[in-house]
Amino acid sequence: IASLLLLVVVVGTAIVPSKSFQSTSFFSSQTKQKVNWYSTRLFSTTSSKISLEKTAERQIGQFQEWAGACGVQAENGFCFADQIIDGNEDYFGGTSTGVEQGYRVLYVPGEMILSAYLFGQQIESSIEPCLQVLREMDVEDLTPQFYLFLQILIEYEKGDDSPYKPWLNAMPRKWNTAVSMDDFCLSCLPPYLKSLCEKERDQLRAFHQALKTCYYVDDEVKNNAELLTFAYNVVFTRSSKTDDGDIKIIPVADMINHGDTENVYFSFDEDGSCNIVANDNIEPGSAFTMSYGPSTNPSKLLATYGFLNEAPAAFCKMIFNNPSDELVDMGCDPDRMLISTVDGSIAEEVWDVLLYSRLERKSEWDSFRKSLYEAHMTGDEMTKAKIHASFRKDITGALLRHVNHIRSEVFELTVKMDAYDTSKHPRIPLLKKHHEMVMRTFSKVRQNLLNNYEA
Repeated sequence: IASLLLLVVVVGTAIVPSKSFQSTSFFSSQTKQKVNWYSTRLFSTTSSKISLEKTAERQIGQFQEWAGACGVQAENGFCFADQIIDGNEDYFGGTSTGVEQGYRVLYVPGEMILSAYLFGQQIESSIEPCLQVLREMDVEDLTPQFYLFLQILIEYEKGDDSPYKPWLNAMPRKWNTAVSMDDFCLSCLPPYLKSLCEKERDQLRAFHQALKTCYYVDDEVKNNAELLTFAYNVVFTRSSKTDDGDIKIIPVADMINHGDTENVYFSFDEDGSCNIVANDNIEPGSAFTMSYGPSTNPSKLLATYGFLNEAPAAFCKMIFNNPSDELVDMGCDPDRMLISTVDGSIAEEVWDVLLYSRLERKSEWDSFRKSLYEAHMTGDEMTKAKIHASFRKDITGALLRHVNHIRSEVFELTVKMDAYDTSKHPRIPLLKKHHEMVMRTFSKVRQNLLNNYEA
């Protein structure tokens, strides 16, 4: 078990000790705290609360001491690293010594873990009006996240009386997520990313509306937009769905960052305690990684988590509202309609969906549409190829127009951002990085299409 937290910074892919950090003991306490983890009593009005000021320092040292006192065990060189990402300080878990496949790197006692299921069991009967609002606003599927959202607000309001205060005090205060963007930044987003961001913001509004009917928090909390945004960000950037269908936040493990390849996995004991285990041999100085969602949808990761993930492939940003079941069968899905960010190559699903959607529009093409669908569902690639060949120039031209439209739109939005002060709109650099990635990728796609169109 590690006895020392080695706080480090990232240089390239290696982790090296930070010269400016004073090392403090890590998970070294031998006495577990006796706390009431799931108390839902009303907040204390006398104890101090964490600061939500953007300049507030993240209290990582206090957090690590608290984790040790609560029984967290770090093994095989588990340590925190810090780096600056898009102007914000980020802490994440890694290994200073390396670890072999199958070995545990972290143990988190079950009583520390915030469970939507367990918390919901305690309060569900008393917040039925809240749940009714969620149903009316069509976000009933987010009920588990709302439970955690409410628990975060209750624990925040307790201040010193909350066993989770050291953890909350280690949370970021600055975020690049959709719900943290200002209206100007939202106006600089292309349609697909903007639609994802607006969905996130609608979800927060629904949570706020539901909260108005809840007696667990007072009006000061209900009307504190900064606090509600903080709680929403904590829940949606740090929770994960477990195999039993629960939504949980696992303190300390929630510091593990996203990666295109997962090198650790979670398992749970019968008592609900969490073990984080190496999924592969991991070299010294490497970050632990888990997937936050499909890496091929960087727009979704940006909207929800606030970072830009540059994966080898990305969604082609072709949006179909209310697609038919057959179109979905053809591949109408952001996770399948991909283009390569490396060479601009185009996935088969893009061609299939675009062709089928156009065949759906004209009754005189109905025989082609039926033949294409049947060939796709039966794996008759020869028939599919013949139908594609018949419409090659038409479909290539349609896709080329889509690509040119995206490039023109993103270029204009980038020019718009160039005219504004980044000190007033600090998320502009991140959004420009996103737009630059889109421009690079779609320029490569455009060249491929031109070559195909002229062939």
